[in-house]
Amino acid sequence: MKFNILVSLIGSVRQRAIEFGSINFRQLLAAIGLFAVVDGETIKAQSLTSTNFHDALVAKGFVLSENDWHIWCNAPVLDDAGRVHLFVSRWPVKDTFALGWHTSCEIAHYKADRPEGPYNYMGTVLKGTAVDGSWRKAGTHNVTVVRLPDQRYAMLFIGNSDGIRGFPANQKIGMMLASSPDGPWKLAGQDGLILDIPADPAVWSHGSVVGVNNPTLLPMPDGRFLLYYKAMKPGKGEVRRMGVAVADRVEGPYRFEKEPLAANEGTIEDGFAFRLNGEVCLLVTDCHGAGYGGGMIYHSRDGIHFDPTPIRAYEAVDHYVKRWPNPAKGWTPWVLQRPALLLGKDGTPTHLFAPCGTPPEGKQGTATFLFELKPGAAKQNP
Repeated sequence: MKFNILVSLIGSVRQRAIEFGSINFRQLLAAIGLFAVVDGETIKAQSLTSTNFHDALVAKGFVLSENDWHIWCNAPVLDDAGRVHLFVSRWPVKDTFALGWHTSCEIAHYKADRPEGPYNYMGTVLKGTAVDGSWRKAGTHNVTVVRLPDQRYAMLFIGNSDGIRGFPANQKIGMMLASSPDGPWKLAGQDGLILDIPADPAVWSHGSVVGVNNPTLLPMPDGRFLLYYKAMKPGKGEVRRMGVAVADRVEGPYRFEKEPLAANEGTIEDGFAFRLNGEVCLLVTDCHGAGYGGGMIYHSRDGIHFDPTPIRAYEAVDHYVKRWPNPAKGWTPWVLQRPALLLGKDGTPTHLFAPCGTPPEGKQGTATFLFELKPGAAKQNP
């Protein structure tokens, strides 16, 4: 049926071109979005899909680096004027990568006129309370931001009650809300806490030895909110998996789905949820196998039940740029983790932000690497 309508539409446009004496039928097709005409050549217009995501990536390089800071999680979002607000998790290089993220990490706000920058530091949005007994005493990390259907902004993050004692099982997920990315940001509910380890033994993540972390929030067309998280069951041979909790209001309460999203044999983490072409996609870091340092996309029709086999999404940084000599110590060399997408005003991803485990040449701290998403652009990458 759809094919017949398309044929009829093209035939109608062609007849009109003949009636009006137009000899450039291809430009008429371009005008209705079926083709693009570039330098006299007709190219079939392409839209972004999960299957062409990998080949649509055009590496832009490092766009945010602070020499005395490790920059890790990235949360890009547009404001109404089209400016890019980038919220990041960062901590001092002197605190080391391995220790600083769960002891001295903070959420910082940067702003730019375009995804490529330059980015200006606007201030620090949230730090740990440093108060004994607080669920978010330290480790304010894993920042992610989403525009809500009511046009507010929701910022999710994790914290812990102590970055040493009881860590990592004491990690929990919090939320802040604002009417503008510039703030003011206000903690939701009771001191921001919206998700803890499930109390129900029937839920797969009950007793998680890494708490709940790696949040990503997806508003659904039916008004529900899906909060994806990472956890790990206790026991020998267990791996980190992603799960989901569901709420009717963004502030919760959230109800846990009993099963994990995938029966992965190796660790998956760093989920970023988005909708594309009517499907729910979960972009994750590939932490095992030959693809280590890259990423994958899992698919779902309803956001709850995911296909078991993911699609390759991106590779480690040295697939796109030549390795530089004598880099400073960061995290695992050359990996790209914590992927986050900048969504256009229509909800379609336009750019991929990912921190690199190797600091840029001449820098001490890890930094943000950027890709533009341009379907049909595979020839621009090695």
